[in-house]
Amino acid sequence: MKKLIVLLLITTLLVACTQEGEPEDSQENANNDGETERENGDQTEEGNEEPEADFYLDTVTIDDQEVIEVEHLIDQVDGEYEYDETHRTLSMNIHEQEYYLIYGVPVLERNGLYLANEEITIILDDDEIPHLPLSFLTEGLEADVMESDEEQLAFVYNDEAVEAIATNEDPVDIHSMEVEEMIEYLSFLDYPIEDATVSTVESHLPGAPRDYRNGYHEGIDWYDYASGVEITTDTPIYGMAEGTVVRVDHGYEEFSSPEARDEQLAHTAELGFTPEYLLDRLRGQQVWVQYDNGVMNRFAHLDDIPEGLKLGDQIDSETVIGYVGNSGTSGAVNQDDSGLHLHHDLLIYGEYFWEPFSLPEVKDVLLEIWG
Repeated sequence: MKKLIVLLLITTLLVACTQEGEPEDSQENANNDGETERENGDQTEEGNEEPEADFYLDTVTIDDQEVIEVEHLIDQVDGEYEYDETHRTLSMNIHEQEYYLIYGVPVLERNGLYLANEEITIILDDDEIPHLPLSFLTEGLEADVMESDEEQLAFVYNDEAVEAIATNEDPVDIHSMEVEEMIEYLSFLDYPIEDATVSTVESHLPGAPRDYRNGYHEGIDWYDYASGVEITTDTPIYGMAEGTVVRVDHGYEEFSSPEARDEQLAHTAELGFTPEYLLDRLRGQQVWVQYDNGVMNRFAHLDDIPEGLKLGDQIDSETVIGYVGNSGTSGAVNQDDSGLHLHHDLLIYGEYFWEPFSLPEVKDVLLEIWG
């Protein structure tokens, strides 16, 4: 275990002890040296002293990675958190900023925006107690490492970065929107599949039941028989607008067998709903894109992703972000081409765009944009 401590206190004590044991001549020389130093630029008074750390923590190692227990972190930064053991989701409020993570999902949501950093994930110990990697401090909280050696480490907030987070535009209230306002808000998005039109089959729309996993549909499905174009595993999916890639599942691994997938589905039957971490697994290979104004797109069930597409890439409506597939579905584990389609979820500052609307209203939104 490593102790992350405030270094300034240690330095001050050492200086005090040294001065206490010095003879008067030495003290006088030290004072003279101090005067000379001030004459040469007053470095100490110019603010070159090391800043005091804002918090200190204990760390532990899990699977060769240095991590912080969430409860200990929250105690030190005076925040609040809730970890849902069933969904394996972590919500935190730290200095009036909201953070959200799902176990197994390499994306951090901060104030409804998604960050391009695949290192920040929930890490569980043998007792399933949630921990976070040190990168959450530097990338999520925008804290800088003050000093590091074998024994000691301390963090101080990057004031400019923290201020930039706090002054981000306020999320819109989608629940106060009318249908026409939502259409206007999402109208910047182009078609994900060339020459296709959005399906109005109810099972392809948000809110449709998904009995096989005891849940409901969160997004929009594009099948060839309902979208007016032929769809195969060679069908490209386009980025739809200018945005930033915040998740790209290179190295995706499918369920090992139909039985392994069925075992997970049996768990949903026991619960009566689909846990968030499992729902992500069932979406298969994915690419997530963060756009302006809090809009985020989850492209799911992909068959393949271009090798050149990387985390943090800036893309646009002409960028191929993947190819239509059936990953995560029964067709994939049975190794056939059944069920090929694009599924994508549209969120606005972390909320599904369709939540405030009835099914007919959702159809109106979709047909106006991609009809």
